[in-house]
Amino acid sequence: MPMSAEKTTSRIWSIAAGRSFLDTLAAALLDGNLPHAGGAPPDRLQLAAMTILLPTHRAVRALQDAFLRAAKGRALLLPRLLPISNTDEDQGLLSDLAGGTSSLGAEYTLPPAIGKLERQLALTNLVLPRSRRMMVPHSGPDGELAPVVSTGARPPAQAAHLATDLARLMDLVETEDRSLDGLAELVPDDFSEHWQRTIDFLEIVTQYWPAHLSEQTLLSPVERLNRLLRAEAERLAGTMPTDPVIIAGVTGSVPATVDLMRAVAALPAGAIVIPDLDRTLDEASWLQVGAHPEHPQHGLAKLLGSLGVARAEVSEVAGPLPATHARARTTFLSEAMRPAGATGNWETFIANADRSAIRESLAGVTRIEAPSAADGAANAATGVDPDT
Repeated sequence: MPMSAEKTTSRIWSIAAGRSFLDTLAAALLDGNLPHAGGAPPDRLQLAAMTILLPTHRAVRALQDAFLRAAKGRALLLPRLLPISNTDEDQGLLSDLAGGTSSLGAEYTLPPAIGKLERQLALTNLVLPRSRRMMVPHSGPDGELAPVVSTGARPPAQAAHLATDLARLMDLVETEDRSLDGLAELVPDDFSEHWQRTIDFLEIVTQYWPAHLSEQTLLSPVERLNRLLRAEAERLAGTMPTDPVIIAGVTGSVPATVDLMRAVAALPAGAIVIPDLDRTLDEASWLQVGAHPEHPQHGLAKLLGSLGVARAEVSEVAGPLPATHARARTTFLSEAMRPAGATGNWETFIANADRSAIRESLAGVTRIEAPSAADGAANAATGVDPDT
């Protein structure tokens, strides 16, 4: 249900590109500008009563350092900092729930998640006999497998690779709250023999794997995380804690996370702080971003839509503005990444642009011409010089 303008303007915040997200967040919390603007700076006990949910353990460690910088040597009792993710590096949001008690005070009873190695071995064990049965005799020296297993899976090593792919497929489907149960109805029985054999093979994940988890009284990692997120959302909605609860740096790419964000935004002292919301793009063009998954702001546009919040209702966290060159760079990049249907506005931008300001804003920026999106991402992540 969409929130009123009065609620959303005081609960949904952004920190613009060109500002240090975590340093700005820490300073705003210490100054009393979060979860509401213009509040009194919290004392040590009030600060310790806050709960801040972050994307990863890495973000938790970085925010701890940001608090040290913002405090300028003062001793602090830090807020409760918790990661939402469920990666190998960190066990994720409410990791204490494995023992039955939430870090936020709730009590749940959930089966444990299956371990990564155990899942790999169990899936490999399921792949091996099924792929052998699907071999078509007299079609070649090794027979013929359905398209999904065209690389062959008779050797255990190949079955292990295929098991890894199946695990990724299940994680992707469960993350999006989808199901593979309806695959068999997508194509008529007599339409494609290969497709039907693929469906038969995928019974590993639609039938045998759920039965295996049930027999072992286990949950998949993603399903367990989704249940924890939604259970915490229900707890917050039921108890309405008055101590501040803030979700920061999370973009809501997972449906269960959005449910938790809705619950937090409805709290008396709840706040959502998102990064780098584009405020320079005109409103008509912004409304098109939600229909363009390739756009870098698509996730934020989708999140705001899910929360029932207009872009104009998102407040900027108090603090120093980005430098002039940073603002000019942000505007230029926003224009360069316009949705396809709005690129006609480039003419207006070019006619009115301050070329010298743009040139200064791009000083030190290197253009990488990568053969693929994956190569470009790898270069950006590692900081590789494209000329080396």
